[in-house]
Amino acid sequence: MEKIKTFCFFILIFISFFKLSFAEPFVVLKYRGNSDRSNLSSDNLFLKDLNYSSNHVVLKNETLSDIMLDYYGSNSFNNKILSLAIVYFNKKAFVRNNPNFLYSGKKLYLPSINEIKNLIIKKDKNLESNKNDNSSITSHIYFFGG
Repeated sequence: MEKIKTFCFFILIFISFFKLSFAEPFVVLKYRGNSDRSNLSSDNLFLKDLNYSSNHVVLKNETLSDIMLDYYGSNSFNNKILSLAIVYFNKKAFVRNNPNFLYSGKKLYLPSINEIKNLIIKKDKNLESNKNDNSSITSHIYFFGG
């Protein structure tokens, strides 16, 4: 009888431990948004001023990749999105809107970061009214599940 009680006790301990070890994870991540740009130490004018834009006259044998590297830098931006944005703003400077075929002698408009964001993100009037609201639900990312 004593062996059965001891065995049942160990079974209960084992089951309770088993349940605790398979609890669902809960993770909270802090969302910083775009407010943490102060630690960027770069000479890139596009990063210093998000409304900065520029113009460039295309030279012979110059590629869009060369131009993007000179103006925007290499590590700060997604080059595919950047090239599509430049093509969008300069349709007549490219053969059939292809970023690989650039006319020499054309003047390119190099859009600002805010102009590129406006191409990608469609603004909602309801979101504009809540722009300065930093409630905890929008400033944290919650993850439930396993």
